[in-house]
Amino acid sequence: MRSRTEVETFVNSWIATHVRGMPVPASLPHEVDRLAARLTGDARAQGISGGELAQAFGDLDDYLTGQYQQAAITTPSGA
Repeated sequence: MRSRTEVETFVNSWIATHVRGMPVPASLPHEVDRLAARLTGDARAQGISGGELAQAFGDLDDYLTGQYQQAAITTPSGA
């Protein structure tokens, strides 16, 4: 079992690579589902369980939606 800090570090790094700087897609729920599945798979490959993700971040779809929206706010149009 990984510590909460290890899980948070992994997820924040993963998000920086896969979410930051990307425009919000027209179908955000579909994109969030795709990213959640990919994040969960990558986390499992690193020995992080879905339960550990849930303990650290709650509902992963909600968390990723918020991260996408935050990235869109901080990313200039056309970037």
